[in-house]
Amino acid sequence: MGNEKGIIMMIVGLIFGVIVCYVVPIGGLVLCVRRKKGAGKAFFVGVMAFVISQLVIRIPILQFVLPQFAWFTILQMRPWAYGVFLGLSAGIFEETARWVGIRFFLKGKRSVEHGLAFGLGHGGIEAMVFVGLNFIVGLGMVIAGQGALFPAGVKEIFLAGGERLYAIAFHVGASLLVFYGICMGKTVRYLLGAIALHTLLDAAIIILPSIFGVGQMGIWIYGALGGVLTLAAGIWVCRRLDSGKGVNCSSGTM
Repeated sequence: MGNEKGIIMMIVGLIFGVIVCYVVPIGGLVLCVRRKKGAGKAFFVGVMAFVISQLVIRIPILQFVLPQFAWFTILQMRPWAYGVFLGLSAGIFEETARWVGIRFFLKGKRSVEHGLAFGLGHGGIEAMVFVGLNFIVGLGMVIAGQGALFPAGVKEIFLAGGERLYAIAFHVGASLLVFYGICMGKTVRYLLGAIALHTLLDAAIIILPSIFGVGQMGIWIYGALGGVLTLAAGIWVCRRLDSGKGVNCSSGTM
């Protein structure tokens, strides 16, 4: 009975992960497209911003270029410096990619739905590529009676699904901050703010367990708070975009 319960919980967790990685971003896209023309393009540009900044540029540099240098090897032995380096590099590459995508490829697309769709594309493709496929494979293994071979327990599966949920929330929030900065002619301060938030969130993954001994749950809570607060900040600043306050961004005013 206990084994059956464990299998059921594993299936539930894996389905939850699939929903987070695929249904949430795609469902959000559908809602945005129904509300505002051009949201589909914004979603695609968000996808490309992540693919180019991370998969094409940053990750290959981290994996193949920097290991050739002695200073990088030394840096990896210093959690504080290494954590900040990884977080800051992620922030610079991804937030700059957001700025480029919104500024040059979404001209005239200045409604909140465009910012939301962009963020869902950016965070959604990350979830689909890095985690979502694992959930699908795991679900297939469990259904085929090979759940014992899946390298994660029920707790880890649910935490991974939750981690993707707050990661998507962060990407949407950060995208809205950059989006708002461009709309209101305050690009530098909001871009730097997004980079700082990104650094704080990603650096903690290395620093908290290495320096402070924080466990998996503590890191998850920290990330969840960061994701939710960033999303709240993005929504808060963008609440005026379609309300007529300040600059009328829907007209394409920069």
